[in-house]
Amino acid sequence: DWRRNSTFALFGLVYLGGIQYALYVPVFGRLFPTAAAFAAAPLSAKLSDFTGIRRMLSQVFLDQFVHHPIMYFPAFYSLKEVVNGGTPQMGIEKYRKNCTEDLLALWKLWVPSMIINFTFMPMYGRIPWVATTSLLWTCILSYMRGGAETFETNPGIAEDYSGNQGRMLQRAMSLQPANDKHSYYDASKTHLLLNVTGHDRVGYVSQLTEAVSSRGGDVLDARMYKLGGQFIVNMLVAMDHGVAPSMIADLTNMDGMQVGVQHCEPYKESEVSADKAPVLFTAQLHVTGPDRAGIIKRLSSVCKEHGVDVNTLSCALLGEEKQDGTKQKYCNIAGILRAAEPDGLVQLKAHLAEVEKELGLTMRLDIDSQRQRGA
Repeated sequence: DWRRNSTFALFGLVYLGGIQYALYVPVFGRLFPTAAAFAAAPLSAKLSDFTGIRRMLSQVFLDQFVHHPIMYFPAFYSLKEVVNGGTPQMGIEKYRKNCTEDLLALWKLWVPSMIINFTFMPMYGRIPWVATTSLLWTCILSYMRGGAETFETNPGIAEDYSGNQGRMLQRAMSLQPANDKHSYYDASKTHLLLNVTGHDRVGYVSQLTEAVSSRGGDVLDARMYKLGGQFIVNMLVAMDHGVAPSMIADLTNMDGMQVGVQHCEPYKESEVSADKAPVLFTAQLHVTGPDRAGIIKRLSSVCKEHGVDVNTLSCALLGEEKQDGTKQKYCNIAGILRAAEPDGLVQLKAHLAEVEKELGLTMRLDIDSQRQRGA
């Protein structure tokens, strides 16, 4: 995810290399003029210098109990939320909810580290010491705030932004106008739409495709996935006229599989010519957060309210064990939306910000700059 990585790299450069340097060296150097001499003194002299110890602890206090709660975390959460498609205000709200846990984790690592820093490091060594500790802190922060309920560790979104050609091709095909697709199908063939479910096992797909190919069937399109402990196959098959009854009989007699068959005519999906098909504006929807009943119902009703069509939608349930040992379920929803007018998607994005607060979720709607023609 180049967008996220480059943003946080710039944040580290500006904040660590600029703001923290200015705070720890020039500012603290003026507030505590003897700080450099205290750091350069031998350990025996430090232990007997109570004034120096008090000033060292004052630096730790200002850094950990003023600087980090008031400046660092608000900046971090605001930037994190903006990268995820939100607003700085949304980031501040999340910081308010997480501040106790975050600050306790911060102090466990950084208070001892900064005591060492302000006690032993010369002025020019303060930032390198902070950078070293930051490596460990970044791992802790990523573990705490990069879990299942956030977008940073979502591989699907990372693939969308890192040039995954397969995903891009799939999205382009799903948005392709029906009038463009119809020429792919042979009207002289019989087309069957198969829906097959059964317990997953080795050879499941092989047995199914063997039944299709043995009757001369051609698989034109397929989706295969696990859902609720079952393996599900949706398959569009073309075959010669007269073969369909035999193939249907073979499929319905397969052990351990429930087969639904529907005749279809995909070449008649649209009668609108490609040049006259309406322009569709598209957007990618990502939703994640604690699972609860009614999320998809709420999302679909909001889309309907703004005249936005749900083109594709998938939902996955994820689990994560919290630090206190309890388990939390998270939902991860992704989809492609379409609208005849761009205002519909813009208004939907604003409405989703309200739904996000209402349901306690994190939502992201990326409106595509390119338009598609569709029926």
